[in-house]
Amino acid sequence: MLFLAVFCGFLAEYQLEHKIEKDRENQYMTSMVQDLRSDTLMLKSNITVRQSRLLMIDSLIKMLRSTARNNYGDDIYYFARSISPPANIFPNDGTIQQLKSSGSLRLIRNNNITNSIMAYDQKMRNALFEMGDEIQIRAEYRQLAIKLFRTNVFHEMIATDTVTHPTGNPQLYTNDEALINAFIGQAQYFKRVHQAQLIRSEELLVQAKQLIADIKKQYRLSDAPPLEK
Repeated sequence: MLFLAVFCGFLAEYQLEHKIEKDRENQYMTSMVQDLRSDTLMLKSNITVRQSRLLMIDSLIKMLRSTARNNYGDDIYYFARSISPPANIFPNDGTIQQLKSSGSLRLIRNNNITNSIMAYDQKMRNALFEMGDEIQIRAEYRQLAIKLFRTNVFHEMIATDTVTHPTGNPQLYTNDEALINAFIGQAQYFKRVHQAQLIRSEELLVQAKQLIADIKKQYRLSDAPPLEK
């Protein structure tokens, strides 16, 4: 009888522990879905920004190469200034970091879900790492810009929290062809960075959406209110 009582107590404790871990797993996955939803909004915004800047870079290069570039001062200044701010991404990775740091990844019973979470995290970290190149290229671009453009015009364009379109057809500070050529070359490097990061964001968006769908299906999570307006 004593053995049976001990055994039953052990089973009860095991079941309780199993239930606690299952509840924690469900809580983590619910939180994970919310983090991923936040990421999808961020990635969509980043994709839109980078697509817009790629078009601006193409237009800027075309106008600077044109024999009639003096007629496009307003647009040249607007595009040159608009492509220079950072286009960073800031993932909402609180749940992933907690899962990794606490060793709670073991709670996730579905290996496919675990592998997908880690693959997404790795790609996101790679995208963040590659932004180091973008920071350097942006800095070099800005150094050339302050030599080629009239900085007082740039200053007037950022009088508010957005870049405004200048008027009056402002001209370049110098028409030195070597400097213009160097600036165009740097803008082309800048374009390549935007292209690479655009691809990363598009891939991450696909992964995030698929991971949300997989988690909701595996854990039978109901649809939470969308983050989008």
